[in-house]
Amino acid sequence: MTATTDLSTQYILDESAPYLENLAALWSADPALAAEIEALDERSRYTVEPTRSGAATLSAIASDGRSILLHSRYDPVAEARKLLEQTAIDQSMAFYVFGMGLGYHVEALIEEAAEEAVIFVFEPDLSMLRAAFETRDFSAAIEAGRLAFITRADKSQLMLRLTPKAAMISIGATQIAHAPSQRIAGKFHDQIRQWLDEFAAYSRTSLNTLVLNGRKTAENVAQTIAWYLAAPCMSRLKNHHQGQPAVIVSAGPSLRKNKHLLHGLQDRAVIIAVQTTLQPLLEMGIEPRFVTSLDYHEICTRFFEKLPKSINTELVAEPKANKAIFRMYPGPVSVLGNAYAEDLLREMHLNKERLQDGATVAHLAYYLAEHLGCDPIIFIGQDLGFGDGLCYAPGTSYEDVWRPELSRFCSVEMKQWDQIVRERFILRRIPDYQGRPMYTEERLFTYLQQFERDFARSKARIIDATEGGAAKRGTTVMTFNEAIEQFCTTTISKQKAHPGLEFSRIGEALDCLRNRREEAAEIEQIARDTMPLLQEIRDHIDDQSRVNRAIASIDKLRSRMNELGSCYDLVTHLTQQTEMERFRSDRKIAAARISATERQKLQVERDIQNVQAMCEAARDFQNMINQVLEILSAEESLQSGSRAA
Repeated sequence: MTATTDLSTQYILDESAPYLENLAALWSADPALAAEIEALDERSRYTVEPTRSGAATLSAIASDGRSILLHSRYDPVAEARKLLEQTAIDQSMAFYVFGMGLGYHVEALIEEAAEEAVIFVFEPDLSMLRAAFETRDFSAAIEAGRLAFITRADKSQLMLRLTPKAAMISIGATQIAHAPSQRIAGKFHDQIRQWLDEFAAYSRTSLNTLVLNGRKTAENVAQTIAWYLAAPCMSRLKNHHQGQPAVIVSAGPSLRKNKHLLHGLQDRAVIIAVQTTLQPLLEMGIEPRFVTSLDYHEICTRFFEKLPKSINTELVAEPKANKAIFRMYPGPVSVLGNAYAEDLLREMHLNKERLQDGATVAHLAYYLAEHLGCDPIIFIGQDLGFGDGLCYAPGTSYEDVWRPELSRFCSVEMKQWDQIVRERFILRRIPDYQGRPMYTEERLFTYLQQFERDFARSKARIIDATEGGAAKRGTTVMTFNEAIEQFCTTTISKQKAHPGLEFSRIGEALDCLRNRREEAAEIEQIARDTMPLLQEIRDHIDDQSRVNRAIASIDKLRSRMNELGSCYDLVTHLTQQTEMERFRSDRKIAAARISATERQKLQVERDIQNVQAMCEAARDFQNMINQVLEILSAEESLQSGSRAA
């Protein structure tokens, strides 16, 4: 790219200029950014200079007002490679690059990194990006989804862009700083670094939760199959409260400030309670329209122990919730669609309506409000932190759990503080809703990140009327009283009648589960047949003819396993830790610069571990199905007896 004063030639590109190829690729990958770059003034705001090596460099103004070169005046390509020498490229599958310049270091990174690696470039100057696009060809990496650009200091958008690559990032993300770019836009890059640290905490907690709870989630979904079959589909409630306000009542400490304002609001807003707040609200004479539940732990049953038989509040639960909740809840019950349940019963083609997966009952309440078509969605009691030295609002069912330990030496306030202090190693300081410092912990901080990500793409107005707790991006802050006066002024639609539970298809479900058990038994046998072949390859890796014969036998077994793909996916839910380790091993092997023989050795060791884990998981899956068959058969007998009576 060269500067010119001849305006008649400003739209003419050299035939070798890669700008059009880069923009074409960007239009496919990130059309909004492509449009912004195309809308720029064609004339460069930078002075482009040749270097001794023939490659271009350019100068720009640093934050201190001085003119600096973005690249070496001698050999920018060699300079870029020297920068990368300080980075263990083969140890990472994700890279954060701070500053684009003309992109020599990005081009070198694309060449050096594994083909599956993802590269995020943080560059706030669109003119700089345009200059790079006119100089270097990045089109192949952009089209392949390997190269993405972040140009704004917008936390919500950053989370949205990074989340789809969270698994890859979890393997290891390496930061590469282009020093001259840091001098030009230091504040931008410092802010991005802070948010990347927060995203790392969010991803770590989310992935750990997925891995640690994978087996328990699968078991709970299987054990609640009877209610999955019997409960009505959530599609009946789609947009039933279109454009009407929803109030989500959570159990944060600030709930004590404004929960009294819920009196008389039942006909002017859709009140959705999280399970923790249901009993306290009922004791206040406030009956929510909905209550949400998704926690698998048995302690959650305490929230449903004292409910009146005549309750009209509809329970909306994920099937992974503790099975005891479904049996003990006295009111109407709806169960969300779930991929695992659908696959267990795939011959029945239930196709129950699903909502987005949520980390907490408050997230589920929010997704329910969106499903109902509510606008605005008003939050109260959603602190996501420790306001006033409390972790829960006074009067919730947690106090019932603590009651046996209470005495004159151990008050409720002491139990609240003890809950916080026990988490002191994962506490972090964040701004509250008024910009003042407050404390939260890593788990709650993860929930905050998910809410902010959700709010960024919501079409509804989100009102934070908690009057306490963490600042939440994407919300409008106001008092609950102000929100009521502004939005809750007219009568909303009546609650839709619940059709009741229908257990007539249990027999079909029993047949489906027997099929899954037979498929899992075959998976176990295929895995057992594969193991000695893998061991033979491992022990005779240098005898390629023998290795090839073993591989041919494994390919036949793999073909049989592929025919059982749906059940195979069900079984892997019981071995999520192994699946995660396999993913990481695959990516690291792909990134490693080793010989073909060494690569094969690593792959065989990985496969032996995976096959052993699959044998155990398939056996556990069969045992789980046997237990569910007993539960379903007992439920079928119970329902038959009820109909006969």
